[in-house]
Amino acid sequence: MLGAGLAILLLLLQLWQLPRIAGWTFFSFFDPGTALKGDWLISLGMKPAIDFGYTHGLASLLIAHWGFAVLGRTPAAFLIMTSVMEILMALAIARFAIAMRLSRPAVWFLVCALPVAIMPCYLTLTHPLEALLLLWAIAEQASGRREWALAICTACLFVKPSMAYVYGLLLVIWTLIDFYRHERCISGLLRRTAAAILTGLLMAGAMIWKFGMASLLLTIVPITGMRTYHDTHFGFFSGSGLKFWSPAYHPWYYYIITPAGIWLVMSAILLWVLLIWGLRRKSANRGQLSVPQVGGLVTNWVHAPNRFMETALSIALMHIAFVLGFYGWKYAWEYYSYLPVLFTALVISRCRTRQIQLAVVLGILAICSQARSAGITLWCWHGKVRNVQTGYLWAYPQQLSQWQYVARKVQGHRTLILSNGYLPWMPKGMSMPLSWFPEPGIPTPIEMRRLKREALAAHYIVVRRGYGTFGLWANPAFTSVRRKFTMVWQGKYFSIWRQH
Repeated sequence: MLGAGLAILLLLLQLWQLPRIAGWTFFSFFDPGTALKGDWLISLGMKPAIDFGYTHGLASLLIAHWGFAVLGRTPAAFLIMTSVMEILMALAIARFAIAMRLSRPAVWFLVCALPVAIMPCYLTLTHPLEALLLLWAIAEQASGRREWALAICTACLFVKPSMAYVYGLLLVIWTLIDFYRHERCISGLLRRTAAAILTGLLMAGAMIWKFGMASLLLTIVPITGMRTYHDTHFGFFSGSGLKFWSPAYHPWYYYIITPAGIWLVMSAILLWVLLIWGLRRKSANRGQLSVPQVGGLVTNWVHAPNRFMETALSIALMHIAFVLGFYGWKYAWEYYSYLPVLFTALVISRCRTRQIQLAVVLGILAICSQARSAGITLWCWHGKVRNVQTGYLWAYPQQLSQWQYVARKVQGHRTLILSNGYLPWMPKGMSMPLSWFPEPGIPTPIEMRRLKREALAAHYIVVRRGYGTFGLWANPAFTSVRRKFTMVWQGKYFSIWRQH
């Protein structure tokens, strides 16, 4: 019942925000279009991490390929696949709540914070697929089936090799500790890890069959992703990450009308509980605390090791690893926002006093955090347009009008649109580069040479305004190509460059 309710709520939120998440600009020039672009590239026989740079795991490409084969390579198919994954995420969260025996106030907080935990749409299909697998693994661990949690986490390595490594290591540590305490024979260890080993072998075999050994070896370790983070100065305490939380960039009310405030509060609660106070409960028999009154979550687990403490500690350590290790740009908080939400629900459920008050305050803050998003969505319903030229996606009228002007300006000439994304409709003579994500640090050497050839073969190059500041066009690696072009027109959203 809880899972069905959460799933319906997620679907309603997705429908409400449809003009935002089914945006023409969103798919044409930004990350969501890379899901369609990646499928297009592999359909041409190109190999990930060899013929084109790729920062995620191969399994996300393969699952997207199967989905597009059934539904068609369209933004609608992207949204349908996202919806299916989110329904399964809702069921995983409900399973977690039942396994952890969350109190009613904690469950109501989960409902209020659901838009913070799960996005109506993600930047790629990789992110909801990773969230789905990790949530199911957490639910399995909470249910006392650690071996299945480890197997699911192993599968997640082939989807996005980042948090799955952290969580997998934690599960291995818990397995080894449990093995040492209860049985010290090889057969016992094999029984606990057999599902994960078999899953890893099957997943590896499927990836090699579809993409080859070289692509697997180059993507199972996030080499390209780490290089990109280094080149773009990503991080929670530097670069674009600061723009999410630092008061230097925002007025005070920003922390109320956006998820930044509730996310920071939940993170502070998590850190306090992890290091200082812990999660305690009264003994059923004597009415006394079952563990020392002062001490962090680790101390709790040492004194009373059980699946509740183990699961809570895993969630907390994953969130800390994300913040300190691989937080990316301003909106990277969305990728693992379910972690502090789940942990906060555990804290509320374990509160001995004022449980309802805490749930109400945090629940109200979570609801208020959607205010700006609701305002933008309402404006999109009234201000955006859709027609055949946008592939029936919603577009800003001014941007669409300028794009139509650009199309008329370059009509009849070979034109390369240098940007991310995947345009659902392009005039004759226009094309996008054979590149998954043409930004510094991501393209492979083979891909860079191909990009330069494509650019030099074009009469015109159209550059999206924002891309021109941080994409390849402004990068020193593309200087030799850019010198051969002169900007002949510049608007608010696009610029046109003509070859000499």
